Amino acid sequence: MDLAGFSLLALGIVVCLGWAIGDTTLIQLRPNWVPLKFNAAVGLGVIGAGVVLLVHGARRSARACALFVFVIGAASVAQYLLQIDLHIDEVFVRAYIVEPGSVPGRMSPVTAPLLAACGVGLFIISFPQSKARSTLVGLIASLVSGISVTALIGYATQTPAAYLWGALAGVAMHAAGALVVAAGALGVLAFRPEDKLLPHWAPWAALIWGLACTGSLGGALFQHLADTPDSMTPELTILIGSVLSILMAWALHSRHRLAGALAASARSEEMMRGILRAAPDAMLIVDAHGCVVLVNDMTEKQFGYTREELLGESVELLMPMNIRQSHAALREEFLVAPSARFMGEGRELLAQRRDGTQIPVEIALSPVSFLGSRYTVAAVRDITLRRETEQRLRESLQEKELLLKEIHHRVKNNLQVVASMLALQADQATEQAQAPLEDCRQRVMSMALVHEKLYGAKDLQRIELGELAREIATMLISEGVGPLIRAEFNVEPIAIDIERAVPASLIMNELMTNSLKHAFKGRSSGLLRVAVRRCGNDEVCIEVADDGVGGVQADSFRTGKTLGMTIVRNLAKQLDARLAVGSGPGATISITFPIDRGQEQ
Repeated sequence: MDLAGFSLLALGIVVCLGWAIGDTTLIQLRPNWVPLKFNAAVGLGVIGAGVVLLVHGARRSARACALFVFVIGAASVAQYLLQIDLHIDEVFVRAYIVEPGSVPGRMSPVTAPLLAACGVGLFIISFPQSKARSTLVGLIASLVSGISVTALIGYATQTPAAYLWGALAGVAMHAAGALVVAAGALGVLAFRPEDKLLPHWAPWAALIWGLACTGSLGGALFQHLADTPDSMTPELTILIGSVLSILMAWALHSRHRLAGALAASARSEEMMRGILRAAPDAMLIVDAHGCVVLVNDMTEKQFGYTREELLGESVELLMPMNIRQSHAALREEFLVAPSARFMGEGRELLAQRRDGTQIPVEIALSPVSFLGSRYTVAAVRDITLRRETEQRLRESLQEKELLLKEIHHRVKNNLQVVASMLALQADQATEQAQAPLEDCRQRVMSMALVHEKLYGAKDLQRIELGELAREIATMLISEGVGPLIRAEFNVEPIAIDIERAVPASLIMNELMTNSLKHAFKGRSSGLLRVAVRRCGNDEVCIEVADDGVGGVQADSFRTGKTLGMTIVRNLAKQLDARLAVGSGPGATISITFPIDRGQEQ
């Protein structure tokens, strides 16, 4: 680009110098050729300076040059269109070389608009590139180049009509060449890196260039053959040139589309390879015959084979020897009805490395089709670390469960020791003190039952409330508290946490003990009914009933001063429970408290 800019600048300086010193060989290359006007030489030199400045990043200075060139060209065009004289043609030097019929010093009516167009293109391209700016500048460069090339062809073929425009001033030889260079510089500046080898505006540029050449050449031929009106040469030239221009544009358009498709394909392939390379799992693509056609880097790292050793080999190479034959049959079954899924769901899968070691894996299968052939993409994940972590967690959990069970066992044993001590104390106490001590012993045993159930349970967080009620009732009846009692149970499987289980067990102990002590006085037998059921979605109801003498009042639980009633009231508050007393015969006492549904089985 520097070469083009400096060439234009040097040409402008040399021609201006020729006008200044009177050296006509610098202005008019041959006596019968068109001279390059001073203003045109200045404009071409300034364009060259603007190109150099733009290449080196001086955008503002390049814009100033572009505006100067545009003003010179546009002012000259205005003089032709408006038939006026702005007195700009001989501002710098007097024109001592004047073509017949032309205004002294005024540049050609073709050179002026082309020079103005170059100024516009340079101004636009001095701003940050965009697709629209690039396209516009490319089209301007094509138009300038096409018309200028026509003038050069006229000089080369000695056809003056191609560079002379009637009685008006013609295009100078070095002006035409300089404009071609300027157009080429603009075209290169309009080229964007993402356009690769062919800019996106190339088809339109080719069409405009071809039509410009065709139109200029046709117009020149019309003038040249004006004395032979029967000649069809100009019309045929324009027709053939137009068709060739359209074909050239269509060919470039097809080439551009093909290049775009190839670039998109290359990008897709590179992206696919990048995805495969970056995948954290081993990725294999297997054809319908079970042969490996593509692997990623992780496959080599995970299995120890090189890419060359795997390509073309059967995928069973990566499996233990004892399942290779059966896997081939399973692979055929998969191809009958292929679908994206995990391989061997619910089963432990093993893969075999090159050194013979086996590793646990997870395999995801995805069928794909390409160019009529079926392939299977397999993502193989080594789950050795996960299995080791799971094993450590299981061992840790077992240790914690064992520790918790041991704690519950020790708590139960300690509570039983306390119960035994209370029993020994009761044996040595007075008759009046024996009953309170026995009641305390039974309460301790109820709490011990909770820990005993947890010690034998699989879930150390929850306890079966119905079974706990059954065992408390059985324990109290078996210890002979009261007459011979028969128990009936209606319990549902409801699990509660230990924070609710302990107060619930103590409440049940108090209610059952109260019935066994007071409901069957004067009788040799009786019936105790215990129910545990759900009340709605988030509550549990414990009901203790008997067929005894009855007479239990709700006020006794609210205002009773005995230790048992006090315990029931306090524990009911702890559970946020409601106490209710039913009507006879006998007595029916129920307690309802909320239970978190997350605690149910």
